[in-house]
Amino acid sequence: LGKLFAPSSSSQKASVDGTDKVDLTQPPFTLNEALERIKLDNDRSYFLSGQVDVQAYSPDCIFADPFVSFAGRDRFVDNLANLGSFITNYSAKMINYEVLKDGVQVQTKVMVKLELNLPWKPILAWPWGVRYDIDPESNLIVNHVESWDIEPWEGVKQVFRKPTLTI
Repeated sequence: LGKLFAPSSSSQKASVDGTDKVDLTQPPFTLNEALERIKLDNDRSYFLSGQVDVQAYSPDCIFADPFVSFAGRDRFVDNLANLGSFITNYSAKMINYEVLKDGVQVQTKVMVKLELNLPWKPILAWPWGVRYDIDPESNLIVNHVESWDIEPWEGVKQVFRKPTLTI
């Protein structure tokens, strides 16, 4: 279902600094463009909306979270599309966005709240971070490493609790 309702990636244009348009059907041409495209992805809450800038990632990018690690941009895109059918509502607020290591690394922290499509409508909420490593030769993201500010098991337990928050 996630793929069925996901927006088409063809002929997508996005604003860079509110002025220029960047062609999301092409890889980033410069390191600065790669950094802007990470920012744009986060503005779209790509990890919850499924609207990810596919061309910003290396086809062999390593994706890791507290549970699993795998290589492959296409698998990541499929995972995001599938996740969309399990989430009925969400909010994401950027807490921190930091460019490190001469621009080849970005560290983000986002307060995420999401309601799952289960009969008791559990709400999962915690600060979620991502470290993006950019290859300076290709300007592509080669590592996408997630971190949670809670223990993974605590996050899983939120699925089985009655919600105490609202989105």
